[in-house]
Amino acid sequence: LEKNGVDVTILSESNYVVSAGTYGSNSQTTTLTVKAAANTVDSTYTCAVSSEEWLVSDRLTNVLLNVFAVVFDDRSVATGVDQSLTCTISGLSQNTPVTWIDPENNEISNTDTNNYVIDQGTYVFGSKASTLTIKQSKLENLSSSSIFKCQLKSAFYPTYSPDVVKEMTLTLIGLSVQPVNKEILAATDTTISCVVTGITQQLDAVIWSKDDTDVTTLSGSNYVVSAG
Repeated sequence: LEKNGVDVTILSESNYVVSAGTYGSNSQTTTLTVKAAANTVDSTYTCAVSSEEWLVSDRLTNVLLNVFAVVFDDRSVATGVDQSLTCTISGLSQNTPVTWIDPENNEISNTDTNNYVIDQGTYVFGSKASTLTIKQSKLENLSSSSIFKCQLKSAFYPTYSPDVVKEMTLTLIGLSVQPVNKEILAATDTTISCVVTGITQQLDAVIWSKDDTDVTTLSGSNYVVSAG
């Protein structure tokens, strides 16, 4: 067995396992197990067989092993708005649909529009980005740590290619605003604060008020506001 003209039996033994196979019913299947470290780019392997019965020696047959990549990263999200998960695929030989799996290990249907919206994405030069939008009402009913999966299978070689499943952990965070209360000596400078947690981006606005009056409209020498 060769890869790009080089006998794999002389390459790293940890990356390749050759089996001649067992004869039966007029057939024999020889296999080459290729370890993950050697599966980084599309490769052409060559199977060389010899048979005295057929008076052939080193009859060569090419076997194509194509690879693709899937990126599906863990995320922490707020539950106040709809959230989208993206499964990014590159190196595909042909467009193939992505199946989305929910935390209960059930396939998410395109018709479940009350909870989800699926966008398969556009296939361009071997790449696509499929998205699953989770509705805000569904987010509220998920556990604080939920596992979603995106699943796909080669459409170019569907018969012998395995299902590929990538999973991510979706961590749900709630909004909390905690006051930092103080008691100080009268007529001294001090700084008070609110600690906001459960956000994944900068706050859009911060307004401080006293007795229902925005302090930024009061005497500027008495107040200094920092959004943080």
